[in-house]
Amino acid sequence: MIFLVSKSEAFARRLSFLVSILIIIFSLIILAGWFLGNTFMKGEVLGSAPVQPVTAVIFMVLAASLIMLSRDVKLPAVYAGVFFLVFYTLTLAGYLDTGSLEYGVNSRFITSIIFIAYGLILILLASSRYILPQILTLICGSVAYCVFTGYIGGVGVYSTYFMMAFYTATLHILSCTAILSLYPEDGVMAPLHRSFSEGRLARIILPIMIICITILGILTLRIEPALFPGFGVIFMMGMMASLIIISVVFLAEELSGIDDKKVKYQEALIEARRFFRNVVENLGEAIAVLDHDGNMIYRNRAMKELEVDEIPVEPSHREPLMIERLRIGDCYYMGWMIPMYTDGDFRGSMVSLTDITDLIRTQRSLEDALTERDALLSEVHHRVKNNLQIIISLLNIQSIGADEAVKSVLTDAQNRVRAMAILHETIYDTGDFTGVDMESFITRLIERLRGAFDEYGVEFSVETDIRLNLETAIPLGLLINEAVTNSIRHAFPDGRGHIRVKLKGDGLLRLTVTDDGAGLGAEYREGVGMSLMKALADQLDGELRFESDEGTAVILEFRELKYRKRI
Repeated sequence: MIFLVSKSEAFARRLSFLVSILIIIFSLIILAGWFLGNTFMKGEVLGSAPVQPVTAVIFMVLAASLIMLSRDVKLPAVYAGVFFLVFYTLTLAGYLDTGSLEYGVNSRFITSIIFIAYGLILILLASSRYILPQILTLICGSVAYCVFTGYIGGVGVYSTYFMMAFYTATLHILSCTAILSLYPEDGVMAPLHRSFSEGRLARIILPIMIICITILGILTLRIEPALFPGFGVIFMMGMMASLIIISVVFLAEELSGIDDKKVKYQEALIEARRFFRNVVENLGEAIAVLDHDGNMIYRNRAMKELEVDEIPVEPSHREPLMIERLRIGDCYYMGWMIPMYTDGDFRGSMVSLTDITDLIRTQRSLEDALTERDALLSEVHHRVKNNLQIIISLLNIQSIGADEAVKSVLTDAQNRVRAMAILHETIYDTGDFTGVDMESFITRLIERLRGAFDEYGVEFSVETDIRLNLETAIPLGLLINEAVTNSIRHAFPDGRGHIRVKLKGDGLLRLTVTDDGAGLGAEYREGVGMSLMKALADQLDGELRFESDEGTAVILEFRELKYRKRI
């Protein structure tokens, strides 16, 4: 969880740290005074006794504990608190046993009591309790303040029970300041550090009042004996009344300014609400707000026009829910149901709906058009296949009674036409007009060639998972037809062998038609089939080569052709 810290709270914590450092430095100066024999450094000023070394050391321990608490290290504060309680309880017991307030090297009576209070304060702060420690700190600070102003005012301290060195009183005031600034967001100090107007006014008025009262009190004590003996209390009352009047006038002015700003903010808020309400009301989207139980508590104009009193969608309490398609009347809508939370509690949902009726109609029109297109393409491929079958039949009739040379030529023509017919047959049977499944096409082609040549002793294998467009599949199919036909005719004199067709690649495709037959041989001459394969390779913008090591290999490297518009 992330906590936002106001500027005043951050300043208070820095102040606590800096004052703690100042206490340590001040205490070191006092100890140095004892070491050097310097009366001013020890605290012998304004008629005050010096600060005892043990008191200076205890103040250093207190300041170090406060620094550790500011870093959220609490155990040293607990140890220090227990030590203060034990040590100064024994010190007080010594005072009470002897019945004398002679302090010797110990801390004085009132200082011992305050340090016992500090022990309780440290333990309570380490236990994350703030109200009682801050109240005790205010009491201790008030006692030290009285002693401090007594020295400054020249009246000293009139009770031996409240006897305290001037520097000790100063260190107590600094210590109380550091403690009260340590946790500004908690306890009785929290109102002073709020980011609202009352906190800001308190932070302004409080130090001004303390400083002014202190100055007036000291001034009264100093000038009363010389100027108007016995009139000091009345003078103090008059000055206090003036100070209160000034403070009230200042507060009234500040509150008036705050009220003016409040009115302006309220007007701006009302205008902003009116603006955003107008925006929401005039949106093309239908907007509704649902309460915790799914009841509709707000509808904009577009939602009212739908004439619906409830949204037939189960509210989602955890994450936004997409409404993919919702039918209301004759129209279709899509949108979102977004849960709303306040301080982690589910409060309801906001629903936004967009009219997608035209989109649905367009989608249906496209689907109908695609269905019609597929039907037309299917019919075209079917008719092309039938026409090619007619051509094959005509060629077959023409070959009847012809001599062997003519019959061979007509058979080759039949096989080439059959290759194109098989291509259209494959497309028609699969019903996919976006491309040709080459594995299905090549397998069908080989089976037809095997039947045409009556070569069932030859084994075939096809290895491919490529799909090609019609632009590429037709010339490639014819090339495969020529390569397989050549292998069937010339590679296997004994009528047995193996032909392998492999088509692989990504981007750059590689066709390999290999057989384990007799090979090309030295007396081989290029015929019509070889010339046709080269022409088809050129049509595919590919590189064709032949290898004859153990059998014959026809290798073609090419890329899929892009469709070329002909009209």
